[in-house]
Amino acid sequence: MELRKRDESKDDPGGQVRVLQLITRRQRRGAEVFACQLSDSLAALGHRVLLSGLYEPHGTPLQPSRAEVCDVGGTRRRPIHPATLRRLVTLVRSFQPDLVQANGSDTLKYGSLARRLSGGRWPLIYRNISMAGQWIRYPGQRVWGRWLLGAVDHVVAVSDVSRADFIRTYGTPESRITTIPIGVFVPERIDQDSSREAVARACGSDLGSAEILIHVGSHTPEKNHIWLIEAFDEIRRRRPGVHLVLLGDGPGRPEIEAAVKATGSESVVHILGSRADAAELVAGADLLLLPSLVEGIPGVILEASAQGVPSLAFDVGGIHEAVRHGETGFLVPPGEKEAFVDRALELLADPALRRAMGAAARAFVRREYSMEAITARFEALYRELLSDPVRA
Repeated sequence: MELRKRDESKDDPGGQVRVLQLITRRQRRGAEVFACQLSDSLAALGHRVLLSGLYEPHGTPLQPSRAEVCDVGGTRRRPIHPATLRRLVTLVRSFQPDLVQANGSDTLKYGSLARRLSGGRWPLIYRNISMAGQWIRYPGQRVWGRWLLGAVDHVVAVSDVSRADFIRTYGTPESRITTIPIGVFVPERIDQDSSREAVARACGSDLGSAEILIHVGSHTPEKNHIWLIEAFDEIRRRRPGVHLVLLGDGPGRPEIEAAVKATGSESVVHILGSRADAAELVAGADLLLLPSLVEGIPGVILEASAQGVPSLAFDVGGIHEAVRHGETGFLVPPGEKEAFVDRALELLADPALRRAMGAAARAFVRREYSMEAITARFEALYRELLSDPVRA
């Protein structure tokens, strides 16, 4: 567990903050991708940032371009793996952060326990990435969560809906929880033709002028892949020639592959796994589909919007904060397959509408969700916590 240093000769030590960004693992999922991008943005401002995954990465790991990397290298075990906790405490003592940010999932319990065991006075931020209340399965979880949050100085929620849900779930005082959404980089120009060619190469198929629908998400139940494949089966029957590209991976992949086979759609459904070039592939699509059952605010919608691609999604969680219905895409009530299929067909039949919605979506994220603006909000929160006279 050796820290890999970067050149700090150009940094401004006077304003530097040492930030440990803790993630579950360096995997290409929304919470982790954003934490990696935020780490690089903060490092570009002169801060020293260490991105650390609790567990060993799978496949091709996320690799920041500016921030340092040092994974804890632990083993996932419930409820707590003592060796993983010891390794995290060792890492914290070695790096000596001014501040630690725990980004969703298991980082709350390990960050909270490491704070207590290390005796650190550094502020601990927990970034809530979803709808906390929907993951409570039994009363003990709520009690456990409240105890863990006792070591947390501030909570950042990804959407206003997530914030309200978190307050209801854990009784967190409103003064200790702030909404800061995901930020995205908006490219100066988009070459959709080149991106379509990239999609075709990835699919190993000559797509020609076929319309391309795309979904990005881990292969887990809340992403609702089986329902999506069934809905797509209806879409392709009413509009032959359309293709569906699935980006992501996870434990549900065998079931998803079986569903594709059961609908006889192997030639038009392309399961590409987790991809480092996901943003380029999304830019080559005509429409992003996202029938998730649980979401805080999905980075994939913001990424698609940045590429000028409209979205069709279930109206759950904070998705309505990322999609302006009828302007940047369409929202439908969860589970309403007929409405979902009809909206998809409406957009496929009207290229001018798709282009107008894509342009509006791109302008919307540039105005509301640019990485520069979101990074500035995190930086301001860090400085506010570090200036607390109680810690001085």
